[in-house]
Amino acid sequence: MSNSINFCWKKHKLLPLVAAISVSLSGVADAKLLTEKIVVTAQKRVQNLQEVGVSVTAFNDEQLKALGWDNSMDVAAQTPGLVATSNTGDTSNIALFSIRGVNQGDFAEGQEAPIAIYNDEVYLSSPGASGAPSFDLARIEVLRGPQGTLYGRNATGGLVHFISNKPTEYFESAIDMTVAEYGQLSITGFVSGALSDSVQGRLAVYDNKDDGYVSNASGPDYRSDDTTSVRAMVNFDISDETSLLMIARFTDIDTRGGVYNNRATKSTADGPIFCQSGDTDCGAGIRYDANGDLEEFQGFFDADKSASTSGSLFDPRNGQLDDGIGGVHDGAFDFDGGVDRESSSLTATFNTEFSNGIYLTSVTDFTTSDKEYREDDDSSALDLVTYVSTADVEQLSQELRIDGDTDKLRWTGGVYFLNIKNEFSGAFQFPSDGYLPKFVADSQTDTVSIFGQVDVDLSESLLLTAGLRWTEDDKELSYQLTGQGAVFADGSDFLYTGDVYDFARTDAEFSGKLQLDWQVSDDQLFYVGYNRGTKGGGFNTPSDGFSLASEVGFEPEVLTSYEVGSKTSFADGNGRFNTSVFYYDYDNYQGFFFSGTTSLLINSEASFVGGEAELTYATDNGWDFLLGLSILDTEVDGASNDGTTVIKDQKALLAPEVTANLLIRKEWELDGARVAAQLSTNYVGKEYFNLINSEATEAGNYALTNLRMSYFSDDNWEASVFVNNVFDKEAVTFGYDLSDFGNYSIYVVNPPRWAGVNVKYNWF
Repeated sequence: MSNSINFCWKKHKLLPLVAAISVSLSGVADAKLLTEKIVVTAQKRVQNLQEVGVSVTAFNDEQLKALGWDNSMDVAAQTPGLVATSNTGDTSNIALFSIRGVNQGDFAEGQEAPIAIYNDEVYLSSPGASGAPSFDLARIEVLRGPQGTLYGRNATGGLVHFISNKPTEYFESAIDMTVAEYGQLSITGFVSGALSDSVQGRLAVYDNKDDGYVSNASGPDYRSDDTTSVRAMVNFDISDETSLLMIARFTDIDTRGGVYNNRATKSTADGPIFCQSGDTDCGAGIRYDANGDLEEFQGFFDADKSASTSGSLFDPRNGQLDDGIGGVHDGAFDFDGGVDRESSSLTATFNTEFSNGIYLTSVTDFTTSDKEYREDDDSSALDLVTYVSTADVEQLSQELRIDGDTDKLRWTGGVYFLNIKNEFSGAFQFPSDGYLPKFVADSQTDTVSIFGQVDVDLSESLLLTAGLRWTEDDKELSYQLTGQGAVFADGSDFLYTGDVYDFARTDAEFSGKLQLDWQVSDDQLFYVGYNRGTKGGGFNTPSDGFSLASEVGFEPEVLTSYEVGSKTSFADGNGRFNTSVFYYDYDNYQGFFFSGTTSLLINSEASFVGGEAELTYATDNGWDFLLGLSILDTEVDGASNDGTTVIKDQKALLAPEVTANLLIRKEWELDGARVAAQLSTNYVGKEYFNLINSEATEAGNYALTNLRMSYFSDDNWEASVFVNNVFDKEAVTFGYDLSDFGNYSIYVVNPPRWAGVNVKYNWF
């Protein structure tokens, strides 16, 4: 019988897949939260985590609840080799996922990332939709390494898959409420059950509101959140062999943010550096007239920048990490920054089994996202520099997949189609100068691919896997620069002429996989594999127009991966120890630069080497342990953001040499109830947010620790007290170098210590 993921769920609808992979916290105090058998669908069929030759970290629903995660980026905290952060500090904006150093820092709304994000088998193309609430999930799977054979385009570095709980035939319902600091009130709930003999439904709702943790001396506080998300599912059992699952989603996000911490920096031949006391070349930020009144920012239209009339917005005498008002979470901001986003989707998953044991799966999805993002780049009470972007995205995708098996052979094949339409814009503007550029763009992407993968049992212990995928991308872009003071009709090939520029490209690439698994025993697996992953070419959309039309395009990148791994179970299944070592060789690596006010992807060459180790262990008296470690070394050579300076031996973005995670949990009985204490921490080593590595483009090197105490009265009630970022660490997680034009750089700092109470009630 096939191990089809869809039919595994359908044929066990009375005990859905979530029950098969979850750990029940009711009952004895020695419940093992971390080491129960976990089922994953990394190869689009149901497999035991320890029996699949892929580097995977997975969390089931009970683990997710125990960890208290409610955002898509939270999974990075306990996943070796994964770093996730918002490029602006707003969790509902662009989420940057970096697996083994593979990522894309470009914030242009028209780009796609090399880490694929999936919701219930549906690829999400828009980076602006990747930062989202996560709730009522059966599990999260993080796959490391190229996954292009089965998952297709832009899974060069891996993928993160969010898998929802499915409708049940029996009634169940729950409500979950959190009250915490900064005025947070969060409510999550679901109801599931039979609607008729052959129809089941599930409705899940998430609502979160808080007042924000960045204090504003000039008005309402920032980094606030007002998010509502709804997911409805209906499953139709058309026959014993056929089912149709419909999923509808809607999310409305309204946040106040788009502010940064700033530090005085200056550009040098070796990259940007911090300004120091006594520097005389850090003063071109703000220009004052003879009376000491603000005249303009940057001095675009006046060449007189003498020391007596120029000064820096960010005082180089202290070079502090904010604008001088209080700490890193305090400031005075004059611009209404934040994120407004509405997104919706409708997914239809159709499954049927033919009489010959072959399964057909169809996944059809239509997704829309309408987003506006606003930020105060000078992060001050002066109206100097702002950035506003918009994106109106429509995505239609269709996958048809068949799979089957024989005694010694399992195979999967299919076709995939994707259409993306995106109307987007971006504008770094300088109101004090009257320099107000804005680009508007309209893009369309059409993708077609054919894929297949086969697993052959060479013997009782040896498995050979071979896969191939062919993909063709057709992309079109229309670009125009508009705005006061920004358009120069000089007949040049630069994009600032105000003309409409049209671009088109077609790229055909193949991905492949060849791997050998050796199942030494029931408790020991070794694997060695070769993977070829690809990410399509595309177009830059410079926000200032200072790029040649001939230089807008960038080529597809190809990642060749060589990997060796092992998976070991020990102590009668109470322990797992998984390791992997890899080498990545890039061709046409799409390197990210932030130059002036424009983000650019520029082809270069790169190589990465590293590995991960992950240990889970549970005792018979209620102790659970999880320990993860990642080691990474990256090198990028040859790219140039100015046409002359060629970088050499630079570290990739968000590619720390070391990351580590730790979870310790103890559960025990107390007067007929149960109590659990949990400590979790993650460490991110030094990393960079620009391919020009320097002290001013450095982030990371922090450890964040969370505590949680839970009380379970019975199968129905649970109450928890939690403290996130217990030691109130201030960590720089991302930033942008603006020293070329403003003598400062902007930085994202993580949220402060955050304490609260969570209460849950279940109806069965």
